[in-house]
Amino acid sequence: MKNFTNHIKSLNDGKIDYFITDSSLSVYNEQINNSVILSGSFNPIHYGHIKLLNYCSDNFNKNKFYEISISNVDKPNIDNKDLVSRLEKFQNEEKIIVTKSSKFLDKAILFPNSYFIVGYDTALRILDESYLDINESLDHLFAVIKKKECKFIVAGRTDVTGPKFDNLNLKNINIKYRDLFQIIEEKNFRADISSTEERRHNN
Repeated sequence: MKNFTNHIKSLNDGKIDYFITDSSLSVYNEQINNSVILSGSFNPIHYGHIKLLNYCSDNFNKNKFYEISISNVDKPNIDNKDLVSRLEKFQNEEKIIVTKSSKFLDKAILFPNSYFIVGYDTALRILDESYLDINESLDHLFAVIKKKECKFIVAGRTDVTGPKFDNLNLKNINIKYRDLFQIIEEKNFRADISSTEERRHNN
């Protein structure tokens, strides 16, 4: 636990960009390359997350990691107590990257040659320029993604208003960016659960 606490402090102080841990709060020293990474708040982790990461790891033949950013663009930051509570709910063998990198631009720089697994709604936000800072552009974002040999793997989800299954249509993506996205078809993977539903069920 002391080592974990020291790494959290170093992360907050800007001395390190990330570290790798697990549900027992052990700290691992290894390079992250040729990986599939599922980022999220994991409040809490549920079987849909687990199935999705395992599916992508198996199908793309890449190492698997979860990633939690303690800093977020549109959500409150995660404090140490809350982070530990979330980490302790992971399965024993799972490895979780802890960062302060809420943007995929930063994640690509940190984790080259990696595939980032995102949901349909997150993919829409990535492609929406209104979510970018005033000095940022989609061209710059995807130029970095391409240079770092990264890609987005997109999983669909059930529409919150009904049973319809939504997913990204490659034809709706600018042709300049299209090859940086890969869609998981509904017939290959579907898990109708969310962390919000899981919290409601547990309370």
